[in-house]
Amino acid sequence: MKDAAGKVARRGRGQGFQLDQEVKVAVEALAMNVATEFYSKAWDVEDVHGTESYGLICRRGDEIKHVEVKGTTTDGAEVILTPNEVRHAQENLYTALFVHSNITIEHHAEDGAITATGRTHHSYDPWHLDEGRLTPLGFRYQVRVVSAEDA
Repeated sequence: MKDAAGKVARRGRGQGFQLDQEVKVAVEALAMNVATEFYSKAWDVEDVHGTESYGLICRRGDEIKHVEVKGTTTDGAEVILTPNEVRHAQENLYTALFVHSNITIEHHAEDGAITATGRTHHSYDPWHLDEGRLTPLGFRYQVRVVSAEDA
């Protein structure tokens, strides 16, 4: 596997930012498919990742569970959460985190297709954010607009 600079990428402990959009889509699709299959054994599962800050909503009778789904080519010891994902996990008691890790990517030279495969997954259910370590990755800073006259 090569990183964005063309060097051989090391398998790290944490999820990184995927620069190749096609690879990102393949990794996310695999993770969503595996999570759906996993939870479908005991729940009615709906994919809501296009409209919600989490991936799946699971229903069983009167029970409802929200599942955050993460896919990564690393060992999955760390995953990246958006501010909305963190807020949702903090505000909702019935959430789970599903991490599909050690995903392997194959680029097919004949047609340019990308295949993601892997069988390692962990379900943290129930998921409590305070049981792990949450580290901010950055901040948004808005600079004061300076006119040419102020410069």
